[in-house]
Amino acid sequence: MDTSPIRMNRVIKVGMYLLSLWLLLVLIFVNKIDVNLCFDCKFATLKQLCDIALKNYLPLICVIVLVVSIGFYIAFTRIIEGAKDGPFKVIEIEDKTADHLVFLATYVIPLLSFNLDTLRQIVTLVITLSLIGAIYVRTNLFYANPTLSLLGFKICTVKFEQNGAGVPTGTAVLITREDIDLNTCVNMLRLDKNIFFARKAIVIKP
Repeated sequence: MDTSPIRMNRVIKVGMYLLSLWLLLVLIFVNKIDVNLCFDCKFATLKQLCDIALKNYLPLICVIVLVVSIGFYIAFTRIIEGAKDGPFKVIEIEDKTADHLVFLATYVIPLLSFNLDTLRQIVTLVITLSLIGAIYVRTNLFYANPTLSLLGFKICTVKFEQNGAGVPTGTAVLITREDIDLNTCVNMLRLDKNIFFARKAIVIKP
């Protein structure tokens, strides 16, 4: 039974949820930005900049959320630096990388149908995103993150050879940047109950 500490707290999970919305936020920004480009004009005054910001408050919010999510991604990459538990030998494996697409198709793509032309529609979208986020955090779906897939992360479920103390029992979810195969030995870092970040262990041949 694995007893290593859990590294993913609720705040980081919320940040990973924001990261998963990158595609939605970028598309909202592109669809709603309203700025007239003028290469021969003088620099805008502070009042003009404020007017532009108020006119484009929704794209501005999207940019802020995108920047915040980048900060959480940096925090996530720092968390997964210390994958040292193990090595553990994989004896069963199933590729779950398609879960990224399932999350995208189930939760993100349908939200693009919101017009966002009125305050009522914007409030409805915010409430919908909040409810999805609550489910996302409570059910530990932070690993099924389409943005992580774009950044080169993969998902698989595995079982390990039970040959000593501290080996995770049952099925474990691995987040990895490498291709994990059957009989591969991995070092891991526990992110949540049965969710781990893994990298291939260095095997020194005698």
